[in-house]
Order: sequence, then structure tokens, then C-alpha cells
Amino acid sequence: MHIRHTLWPIFLLVTLSNAIAKESCGIHAAGLLASGKTKELAALFANPSEVAEPLQRLAASLGKVTGIQEATTARFAQHKRISIQSKDLPASYAYQGYWINADSESIGPLQFHIANTPDSDCRLSALHVDTAK
Repeated sequence: MHIRHTLWPIFLLVTLSNAIAKESCGIHAAGLLASGKTKELAALFANPSEVAEPLQRLAASLGKVTGIQEATTARFAQHKRISIQSKDLPASYAYQGYWINADSESIGPLQFHIANTPDSDCRLSALHVDTAK
């Protein structure tokens, strides 16, 4: 009986750490923006000082963000886009992309397009926010 009570907390910690490890870079980045953790989000870019202020303005303009979930297709047939990226990012670049649907208190439905540098855990090249046109 004593062993079962000892192993239960260990099992919970392992389960929780596995769940956190399986979170995609896209979900992680969208969650940081949604929770207003723009400094932590900026740190995922190669040039944090360059994107910190635009990320703060974006988070403020979105208001409360809910319903964050990964998607496999574009949310809108036509959209308006807000982009935050490095000034020296070339027009064409390799990335691993994530589409994340969410709802903004201020804007309504939106979709994050998050570009992760290939072969990295979560090093962002760009973050785009698409809204209905």
C-alpha cells in the first residue's frame, strides 16, 4: 500500500512532463502571445529586441485570446494579415509551419501562422496573424 502512494506522485509528474513535451512549437508560441508573455515569445526569435515591441502591441490589440487549437488548413478563404518577423528575413526561406486557430476578444476568429526554423525545437522566423477580410 505504501509503495502505491509513493509511486502515484511520480506517475503524475511523468505524465505531466510528457504532455508538456508533446506541445508543438506553434501551440507554445500562440499560448505565450495569448497569455501576454511577449518577452518570452520574443526570446524565441533570433532578434528578440527587434520584435519585442511589435509583439506587445499585437497582444494588446488582440485582447483575451481563447480556443487555441492546432489546425491543418487555412481558416479563411480571404484574409488580412499582420506579420512580425526579422527585418533581414529573406522573401523566401525554409521553415516548419504551424496553423493555430483561436478567437480574439477584440477581433473575433483568427489564425496564427507560425514559422519555426527547421531543425530547431522552437526558434521562430515569423509569426503571422490572419483575420477575416
